[in-house]
This record gives sequence, structure tokens and C-alpha cells, in this order.
Amino acid sequence: MTDHNAPLRNLENLRERIKAHSDRVRSAHSAQFACKKGCSGCCSSEREVNDLEYAALARGFAQLSKAEKERLEQSPQGENCPLLVDDACVLYAERPLICRSHGNPIVMENQLDVCPLNFEGVDLKTLPDTDLLSVDTLTAILTVSNMLFCSETGGDPDRRRPVSLLWAKPA
Repeated sequence: MTDHNAPLRNLENLRERIKAHSDRVRSAHSAQFACKKGCSGCCSSEREVNDLEYAALARGFAQLSKAEKERLEQSPQGENCPLLVDDACVLYAERPLICRSHGNPIVMENQLDVCPLNFEGVDLKTLPDTDLLSVDTLTAILTVSNMLFCSETGGDPDRRRPVSLLWAKPA
């Protein structure tokens, strides 16, 4: 039997690891998280994704109802991510890694950061290193996973596409 999801296996494994990390950090610092369902301030722009994440989004888009697809196709392109409908991501289960990691305390290029709604008044330097999500490491793993995906599917490891191409009509 052929595993039709095999090319996405690395992304799915990475998602599971991010979820486990996020769940652990949110549990340890629950009072410091203001992010919750309906909070969409971080969804202020359209994301461009590589072939691997685009394939995952396309899989999710294909499972939407006809009405949901039409709603996306007819939604005005504005300042927010086009996947944001009524302050919720319509492809939440397939959302890109940047969206999955947002809200967590992160380290990127030796700089600490977090959503301004979270960890208010907390010096991030006081957090254990294990509570910080390394964006540099995450990006490196995603890049390699995308390269493997592209080698299996004939994709372009350098390509990045806006998520709105999921429903764009060919010219």
C-alpha cells in the first residue's frame, strides 16, 4: 500500500515537536499567555510559504467545503492574512510553522522576542533556555525538510508562494 502522505512526513513530525514544546511552555507559564482563540493580531499580513508548507495548505484547502472555498475566493485582499476569517484561521490544522510558533518566547539570531501580549513585564532572559523556541533551528529544519520534499515531488526548493495562490484563478 502506498503512503500518499509520505512526502509530508517530515513536516508532520516537526509540527508534533513544536506542539509538544508549545504545550509544555504554555503549561509552565500559563499566566503569561494572553494569546487565545480569536486573538489574531499576529495575522496582520499574508504569509509566503515553501513548497512543503504549500502542499500541506493545499491538502487542507481541498478538504474545505465548496462554500468555504468560495468565501475565500471572494474575500477582499486586505491587510490581514487571507486565511483569517472571523478572527480564525480557516486552515488552522495546516497553518504554517511561523503561525504555530507565534506567541511562544523565541530566540532568533541571539535576540529574544515574544508576542507583546505575552510575558508582559517578564525579562525573557530569566526563562530557562529549554522554554525558548529557536527560530534559527526551526528554519534550518524546515529548509532541509522542504529540500527533501522537493526531491521527492519534483518541486523547487527556492520557491515561495503566497497562501492566496491556493484559490487564485489561472490567468
